[in-house]
Amino acid sequence: MPSADEIRATIERYIEVFSAGDKDGYVGLFADDGSIEDPVGTEVRVGSAAISEFWDLVRSMSASITLRRTGPIRVAGNEAAFPMQAVTDVGGTAMVVDIIDTMVFGDDGRIAQMRAFWDPAEMRPDA
Repeated sequence: MPSADEIRATIERYIEVFSAGDKDGYVGLFADDGSIEDPVGTEVRVGSAAISEFWDLVRSMSASITLRRTGPIRVAGNEAAFPMQAVTDVGGTAMVVDIIDTMVFGDDGRIAQMRAFWDPAEMRPDA
């Protein structure tokens, strides 16, 4: 099982590569059979190909998306939760939405499951 420090480092890397537009770096953080449910209640995407397709879908909506952590990463065993915001350009206006991500990590330290709790209706101009 990965240590709490290893989990925190992977989460920081997740934010970094997503914000930088590094698709390969992003997909590589997930286990080969890892899953994404983003936002919770939508289709669960399982496996590297589905995670890659998720990336393409998200980036087709906005080429520039920056994630910024807004609070501490809480680690319990091989799971973690943390608050963040996603900032994206919508028609020339920076828009932001608050998110809470939860992740489960495999013994190899890769993300086995990611769930993102957020509501598109709560998107607002970034102050």
